[in-house]
Amino acid sequence: MKNFRIAALLSLAAVLAFSSCKKDDDTTVPSANVDEIPEPGCIGVTRDDAIVLRFDYTYYQGEEPRVEIVRTRTDERVKYDTTVFFPTVEGNKVVIRIPNIRLSDDDFNYTANCVTIEERDDTRPANDRWFEQTEFKNQEEFSQTRMATQLVVDVSSSLGEDREKVKQYALDFAEQTLSGSGGAGFIGLTLFADTVITYPFTNQVSDIATALNSFPYPDLNAQTFTRLSDGILSGLNALENADLDVDDKVLVAFTDGNDNGSNNPTGNQQMIQASEFPRYMIGLKGKGLEYNTNYLKSLASSENFFVEAEDADELQARFNDINELIANIYTVIYNRSTQTFNPDIDEPISLRAIFYATPYRIDQN
Repeated sequence: MKNFRIAALLSLAAVLAFSSCKKDDDTTVPSANVDEIPEPGCIGVTRDDAIVLRFDYTYYQGEEPRVEIVRTRTDERVKYDTTVFFPTVEGNKVVIRIPNIRLSDDDFNYTANCVTIEERDDTRPANDRWFEQTEFKNQEEFSQTRMATQLVVDVSSSLGEDREKVKQYALDFAEQTLSGSGGAGFIGLTLFADTVITYPFTNQVSDIATALNSFPYPDLNAQTFTRLSDGILSGLNALENADLDVDDKVLVAFTDGNDNGSNNPTGNQQMIQASEFPRYMIGLKGKGLEYNTNYLKSLASSENFFVEAEDADELQARFNDINELIANIYTVIYNRSTQTFNPDIDEPISLRAIFYATPYRIDQN
């Protein structure tokens, strides 16, 4: 499987918009040429693959800089946590960061091959009103999304001899997650069977290996129960209480069964569903006798965040699929000067981030 590792951003580059174009959705602009989509600066995509995020920027005298996503002019495939952001003044520039951008619809997730960020100036010719600021090229920055991932893993006796494979897959997942973050991410681990233990967040794979080796695993022949919802809630609490310098927090949980060991399972299910953190679920069919696909789907944030494997050999690919999904969370970064404006005269500055993206759907046969 192709491993797209763009956990990214992209700010301005020095290029003028091309004259051949496709329309962006902005029916309020009278000129037919205002909303051109330029040709992408990367291969494998065309203008037809553009997914547009629209946002307004203000930095009025006596006020702090502010950015607001324009919902009505943003592609519905762009998912975001909130609409208002407050840029930071760093030296001679204002740095706009819009984190936790995901690209998806009911059928696909999308992987961005490249991003172009443009500003609009209505005083320019009608066929060239969207443009890239050449003045900011020497301030170009690159950033990876800083992620805290809580991995919740079922290690109950029902896994049988496959438990060792699951432990290795969890370790591989942790290594891929940390390596994909460029050293800026963290991972926490919750292991559960009829016992639930949550280990501290770390940026060292060796700490995850130590945790996996130290858990009091039940004997494979023992009659044990699975505290699935207790394990997930423990992981969510760890995310809630984590004081980490990250842009996003997500939970990834694996099980081969149902919840037959947690007290108040229905109440737990409701608390999990009410959590604000994105939740990804991985199921292993054919092992746990009480395996329930619908129940596991209900614990994920959406059906697109749920995968399942037919057997342990296929399971590693499903862990990789989830790693792929959480890697494709984007932070858009745009640099501007510290120039301020008059609120009585100047309108907000309109900007757009154009993601040239290809659809990605997990093939579970």
